[in-house]
Amino acid sequence: MSLIEPDIKLEDLNFIKDKVIESKEDFSFDLVSELRLRSEQPSTTTDSLKFRTFCSLLADLIDLGWSIEITRKGFDISPPKYIKSNEAKIQARNSNWKAAENDISNIQDASFIKKLRNPPIGSKFKSVDLLVDNGEELKKLFEDVNTLKDDDEKVDTLKKIIKPEIQHCFLDETCSYTGLRLIDIWRYFRLTWSMPYQTSNARTMPFLVRNGARPNKPVIGIFQLVNPFFNNTGRNAFLCWDNYATAANEIKNKNLTVNELSDAFLQSIDKSLKETRYDDLVSDIKLIKKPDQKIISKLSKLSDQYRVEENEEEKTQFNKKIKIKTRREVETSLSRSNEKMYLKKRSKRLSKLLFARMIFNEYGLKKDPKRAITIMMQIADGQRAMNIALEYMRQSIYSTQAADLNVCGSIAPYNELLGGKLITLLSTSKNVMEKYDESYKKEKSIISSAVAGRDIIKPSKLLFFTVSSLYDITSSQYNRLKLYKKDFPKLKTDLIFHEAGTTEGIGSYHISQNTSNLINELTGKVRKFMKKSISGKGHSHKIRKIIIGLRILNLKTDDIMIHNQKRRNYVFFHKNKKNMTKYLYGLKKVENFNYCSSDVSITDAWMRRWVVKRILRKESLEKIGNSNYKTLSSLFDNVLKEFLNDNDKNLNLFSKISN
Repeated sequence: MSLIEPDIKLEDLNFIKDKVIESKEDFSFDLVSELRLRSEQPSTTTDSLKFRTFCSLLADLIDLGWSIEITRKGFDISPPKYIKSNEAKIQARNSNWKAAENDISNIQDASFIKKLRNPPIGSKFKSVDLLVDNGEELKKLFEDVNTLKDDDEKVDTLKKIIKPEIQHCFLDETCSYTGLRLIDIWRYFRLTWSMPYQTSNARTMPFLVRNGARPNKPVIGIFQLVNPFFNNTGRNAFLCWDNYATAANEIKNKNLTVNELSDAFLQSIDKSLKETRYDDLVSDIKLIKKPDQKIISKLSKLSDQYRVEENEEEKTQFNKKIKIKTRREVETSLSRSNEKMYLKKRSKRLSKLLFARMIFNEYGLKKDPKRAITIMMQIADGQRAMNIALEYMRQSIYSTQAADLNVCGSIAPYNELLGGKLITLLSTSKNVMEKYDESYKKEKSIISSAVAGRDIIKPSKLLFFTVSSLYDITSSQYNRLKLYKKDFPKLKTDLIFHEAGTTEGIGSYHISQNTSNLINELTGKVRKFMKKSISGKGHSHKIRKIIIGLRILNLKTDDIMIHNQKRRNYVFFHKNKKNMTKYLYGLKKVENFNYCSSDVSITDAWMRRWVVKRILRKESLEKIGNSNYKTLSSLFDNVLKEFLNDNDKNLNLFSKISN
């Protein structure tokens, strides 16, 4: 348990304590509802806003199964403990469902859902319900397939029933059947997930997978590619990227030679320095090639100085009106590099890179790699230098050549066909790889360009995918997800999602949108927090605000954000492990996508591996037969009933008319 002592008025603290006691003495008393009611009361002072925010936060935690005990000064709280079992998985899933429902329990999301399900009669739009397949019809079709004896014949028939089409939800592109924007359709189906959806400020590519063989091309599933988190220790260890020891171990595993590892370290530092502006920070260019401790210390002190200046600047800018810039005033990469945030970044980055170069020079890494690596492995400075080279090696590839499947799954009734596995596998197809490359191959990297002081366009050919399961308990759709070329010759290569450790069970999924909104209000009132998201700040804008909001409430970040729901990491790459190492270490480059399997060949393998057997199960067929748009839309009933008035609650009107 963790002791929390919220910075709220004593009478407010005692009020909450009384309500907690009441809930323990009277099981009919709804503590969560009472806390949410208090969080909705109007506030005019900072103290009242603190009280409202803490009430909303406490309601979130209790609602998701956190325990709470009264102490003399405050409360003892602790997150649920998840032990690997089916019961624990149900517990975790229920907790996630509750968090997801809390997250969309607002008038904006309720109105969005209603708008897509019930567009005005006579408008050009049709209900999103039309994009949910009719399970009863599918069941009959699958029963007919089961009468066939030959598997090849079954698969040929299945291809006439299921024909996946991958659609990138780009800007304002619309669905030809409903008139709705593809991105709105994607968002609607994402809201049915048992996990709150968290937006990303970085690269984001949402996709729909639709069934081109069925009326209206119903949605089979959705996925989304985003930039992965850099500091996932389990994943980095699996990729032999995490530290100098695992890097050196690649020599023992014969995935790298000593000379190759040396070249990788040197290239990482050289490349990173070339992409870092230094003319205004280092007066003598000779110090870039042959740095000493004096210039490294100077840069480190400058970084600290700029950090202080950046914080002060941020506070003063909060109340400034946003000025619309003329064409001449539009920021360039060079002008952005002069901002305090990037002066801080550049000076810190240079101090680290020059330290590594100094150590590499000192021990003669270029001239005698074997001797240098042997010595550096034994001393702290050498270990640090190699870790710095690895850090920027990871950073370079994670930023543009790796993608995380932060959303990936199927929509009923296709979930009963293990459609989640199909969606996961299709994300690796040649079609998607080319689409990603096409979208980003000419795009300027905002942060890297500002650090460099000039426009930087990075490679956009993906090397690998990462994904995390919803639970670290029992199986998931990624578990044992393997298709071998020897079994399915139409594939270009083996398709294997490798298990790569677990996440740390830290995050903000359990903090509802209502609480986030109150924290936004609180941070703006107390700390003058920047209103808009800024690229390059590190944490997402939401996370930064939550951290600052918790500090204002005198709450430790770890006490609130460690939720104990660990998840399994998975990594996918088209190359074999030995070849992959050379790509990860920057020794090889992707030239084309001829090694990637097509969506057609992946679908064929999925049908042969799973679907043919799945449709033989009576239980699966029954679930498919009972699935339709009502099954999906019923997930929103509680939200719609709570946030829409009586005149808006005729949820099925449009669907009844259209059908």
